[in-house]
Amino acid sequence: MCVCASAICCQADQAESRHPLVGAIRWDAWYGALPETAALPDPTRYPGYDTARTRIPSSDPGKEAQRSLAAEPWRYRWPFFTELKADGSAKAFNENRAEVLEKEIDYAAHAGLDYWAFDAYPEDCPLSYTLKTFLTCKNRDKIRFCLFLVMGSAYGRFADDEAFRAYAARMIAEPNYLKVEGNRPVIYMGFLNDAIVAKLLDGRWQRFCGELARRGLGKPYLVVCHGNPASAKNYCDRLGGDALSDYNYSRGLTKEGMPFPELAAAAESFWERCEATGVPAVPICMAGFDWRPRAMNPVSWHACDERYSKRGTPAELAEHIGRGVAWYRKHPGKNGTELVLIYAWNELDEGGWLMPALPPPDGEGTARIDALRKVLGR
Repeated sequence: MCVCASAICCQADQAESRHPLVGAIRWDAWYGALPETAALPDPTRYPGYDTARTRIPSSDPGKEAQRSLAAEPWRYRWPFFTELKADGSAKAFNENRAEVLEKEIDYAAHAGLDYWAFDAYPEDCPLSYTLKTFLTCKNRDKIRFCLFLVMGSAYGRFADDEAFRAYAARMIAEPNYLKVEGNRPVIYMGFLNDAIVAKLLDGRWQRFCGELARRGLGKPYLVVCHGNPASAKNYCDRLGGDALSDYNYSRGLTKEGMPFPELAAAAESFWERCEATGVPAVPICMAGFDWRPRAMNPVSWHACDERYSKRGTPAELAEHIGRGVAWYRKHPGKNGTELVLIYAWNELDEGGWLMPALPPPDGEGTARIDALRKVLGR
């Protein structure tokens, strides 16, 4: 009898100690100057991609993003690794160095994050540089990583590019890739449409999963990300997916600025609508949304307007993410899989970030990750 009671207590303690795996999206355009060997997209191949929109002769996403972020109104978002000119203006945002990423890994671990979801692009794309550098970091084991497949991107399309799929398979086979249910690698897939799903289902997705199996991995734990839960469920069912989410939640924004608590409440309502489809949901938590830098200095890959959400306090951001973690108390994950995704770690010119900024009075320093650490209690 005593043995059984002890076992029950032990199981309760283990259940209490488990927590959802909390991660944040990375979009890595902060890679500094391009080498001469860089492969840039051909703008004529992609509808909606317009270099004339930027007013500068460039198809370099890093150069365009830096131009947007470096404008003086956005100083409070400049990351801790910003290189400043003598007059205090931003000279460069070069994150793609091992010493910088190792600091970021320590910051993420301090916050209590379990993983980063890297936006995935072809191997030779500049937006893949930072993932490669991350894999060289001496402390990379402090945080796991997974891929967020940005479908239909101008910088490489997973469904159309066999070499990209081969590269993604190699990344997923890395030792600290995020896995659940034993050996199932987590993959987020977003920005889907009917045409892309049809291409995947002509055998390409099946062959990709087969390649993962040949590398000793299980069936991917696929999270389908789409703003319409009904459409997301349809795609998820067709692809054999496991859960629903989105890249971010930015509906209802205004030019006057939606208060952050309203943005958080809208995102939390989206979680419930995903769960109501009968498919498990991965809460997408917002660290803000404000792409006015791109409205002021446009980028080539899409047009942005001046609607935005007002900046939340570090405590408001952390409390919203905490509600994403607590959401699983009412909605237990299937087979024990419970994931939370945050938009974002470093979407700096889109207004979603946790990454430490310049210290006060210019920025918030580490205030956001300090507040998150208190909520996650790791």
